[in-house]
Amino acid sequence: MKRIAVILVDWNGIEVTLPCLQSLNAVKPSDKFTIELIVVDNGSTIPIAERIKNKYRDVIVFRSEENLGFAAGCNVGIRYAIESRFDYSLLLNNDTTVEPEFLNHLYDYIEMNPAVGLAQPKILFQHDKNLIWNAGNRFNKWIGLTSTKGYGKKNSDKYDSITTMPWATGCCMFINNKLFTEYGLGLLNETYETYYEDVEFSFRLREKGYEIAYVPSSIIYHIAGYSVNSNKETQEGRTHPFVVYLHSRNRIFLLREFSTWYLFPTVVLFQIVYYSLLMLRFLLLRRPKKLRAVLRSILDGINNSYDSMNRSFSSPIVRC
Repeated sequence: MKRIAVILVDWNGIEVTLPCLQSLNAVKPSDKFTIELIVVDNGSTIPIAERIKNKYRDVIVFRSEENLGFAAGCNVGIRYAIESRFDYSLLLNNDTTVEPEFLNHLYDYIEMNPAVGLAQPKILFQHDKNLIWNAGNRFNKWIGLTSTKGYGKKNSDKYDSITTMPWATGCCMFINNKLFTEYGLGLLNETYETYYEDVEFSFRLREKGYEIAYVPSSIIYHIAGYSVNSNKETQEGRTHPFVVYLHSRNRIFLLREFSTWYLFPTVVLFQIVYYSLLMLRFLLLRRPKKLRAVLRSILDGINNSYDSMNRSFSSPIVRC
């Protein structure tokens, strides 16, 4: 029987992590696999292990005293899954809930298709389960643009075909651990910290010759933006400038690494226009911190610099 490690990363989000765990406890049992739930407490202000254990004793909780970032937090769980000889790792955002059979569909498809190394489900909005958050993904190599299929559209059979795609969202990725143990695929790139780490991981997976699949019969629901958007509106908006910095810098990191040389002219031209319009927007909205964040992200992205990262990757990880 195969073993699946389900990995959630929590940063001050216990109020959404608990409903996520509740929905995972309702996952339909299978005679083909077993699951183990793993939560990485990524430096939450108040440790969450006790609150989780009070409700779900079998959940494994790892605690970092500092916020490692999403990629490094996921890697804590993936390393445990590899060391413990799990066959699959499922990375799942903690602000999601799942349908009882979502994992069965992902498992069956990837088991029947050995060329597929990674699969993702159809993802609908939590607040309106008739609206799509993600129904697969695209990448326009000519201009270096990632995009999502179906975002904000009404759910319909138009989005019910299994397809291969260039990248999968880190909101939910079902990964064959053989990619790590037998085929030399590295873990999530921790220099990205958060944003585009899923795209970078997907691109490296495809370079190994594996496919990425969208499996729409598998369905989950996503709050979206829970950990990055504040409830309080400020002059800078609801999103922290550091989020803008990471998103903008990592986009440049990705394109530096994966853009084909002969497409550089069109990619660079599009990015110049994109970042110019982004800075103009923040200028007109009088958001100086976000404007400076974009400027710094461009410099760090071009120089391949990580100096602006306000995280530590050396803090101790404790199993609770």
